[in-house]
Amino acid sequence: MKILLVAAIAVFCENVVASSWTVTGVVENPESVFYDAAENLIYVSSVAGDGQTKDGKGWISVVSPAGRVVSAKWVDGLNAPKGLRSHKGTLWVTDIDEVVSIDMKSGKISGRLKIEGAKFLNDPAIAPDGTVYVSDSLTSTIHSIKNGRASVLASGPELESPNGLCFRQGRLYVAAWGLTSDWNTKVPGRIYYIDIKSKKITHITKKPLGNLDGLEFDKNNKFLVSDWVAGRVYSVDAKGVSKVIHAGSQGIADIGYVPSLDLLVMPNMKESRVEAVRVK
Repeated sequence: MKILLVAAIAVFCENVVASSWTVTGVVENPESVFYDAAENLIYVSSVAGDGQTKDGKGWISVVSPAGRVVSAKWVDGLNAPKGLRSHKGTLWVTDIDEVVSIDMKSGKISGRLKIEGAKFLNDPAIAPDGTVYVSDSLTSTIHSIKNGRASVLASGPELESPNGLCFRQGRLYVAAWGLTSDWNTKVPGRIYYIDIKSKKITHITKKPLGNLDGLEFDKNNKFLVSDWVAGRVYSVDAKGVSKVIHAGSQGIADIGYVPSLDLLVMPNMKESRVEAVRVK
C-alpha cells in the first residue's frame, strides 16, 4: 500500500488548485469515485484489467475525504465495476452487462440484475423515487430500473454514447463520450439533459466538448465534467460556457466531488491512482 500525501500548490489553467492527496497501491485501473454524504466516505471502483472481461478480479475500496484508506477491498469478486451511486443504504454499481446492488452497512452484495442487450454499462444515477438510470456507452442507450425491472428510457445516435449521469429535478443530465461502438469518435460528446416526462433532449453545451466521462454538480450548481482522452476536468455553467480547471494526463474517468470541502476526486484508469484536489 502506498499513500502519498502531497502538500503542494499548483496552478492549472484558469483556476488555482491545491493538490490535497493521492492514493495508489490499493486501486487498479480505478474507473469511478463516488462520495456518499450520509456515510462521509468515498467509494472507488477498480476494474483491475479490461473493462469488458468477466474475470471476477474487480473490487471496491473505501477512502475517507482526507485520503485515508478505510477498506482496501470492501467488496471484491466483481468483474469490471464502473459507475457508483447510492440510495437509502444501497450502493448501485454497473458491471459490464449487469447492475449490482450492495448493502452499505454489511458490504454484502444484495442483488444482481442483468440488462438484456447491454454491452458496456457505465454510470448510474438515481431519482428520489429510487428509479435507477444506467448508461450503456457502446449501444448508445440509457436504461431505467424500477421495482427490479429494467426498461429502455432512450436509445439512438442522438444520445452520443452516454457516459456520466446525474439526476436533478426531473431531469437526467448526461455527459456523452461522442457516438462510438469502439471508443473511437469522429465527433466528441456534449452535455445535455433528458426531461424524464417528455423524453425531450436539451443541450447544455451546444458544440462538442470532449470524450466526456464523469459528471457532477459543484456547490455553485455548475457542472464538473471529465474528458478521459484529454485528461482534463471542465467547469461548465448553465449556459454551456466551459473552462478547464484541471489539466492532467489521459485516463481521468468518473470523477467525484465532496461539496463541504470543494474537493474534486479523480480516478485515473491508466495510472492506477486516485487524486483529490481542492477547487478554488
